Amino acid sequence: MPESAKSERFDRLEKKVDALSADMSARFEQVDKRFEQVDQRFEQVDERFKEVDQQFTDVKKQFREVQEHFVEQREYIEFAYGRLDSRMTEGFVRLDSRLTEGFTRLERKIDQIIDARSRPKATTRRPSRPSKRRR
Repeated sequence: MPESAKSERFDRLEKKVDALSADMSARFEQVDKRFEQVDQRFEQVDERFKEVDQQFTDVKKQFREVQEHFVEQREYIEFAYGRLDSRMTEGFVRLDSRLTEGFTRLERKIDQIIDARSRPKATTRRPSRPSKRRR
């Protein structure tokens, strides 16, 4: 092969390599831009996840507060029930005592009535009156 043909061939190869190199550089720039876009998307997704994490943290805090309120409410209900129970017990004891006293008095009175009715009556004679007849 003559020297000029080799030189032309190398020139063509050099142009092809330069063209391929330019094409590859352009492709790499496109890929770099895409990666930058993907990185931006990931940053946006990360921000969204941070927002979601914050919302979950807020929700957990609110649930804890609600749970604390339920505990307080339960303690108050138990306290109020205890007071109500003791007051009702005291009232029932007083009522039972009064009923017992009343029934005891009633029984005594009934016993007195029964005793009075069951005793034989003493016969008392009336003093005789002068008869209306005149002699």
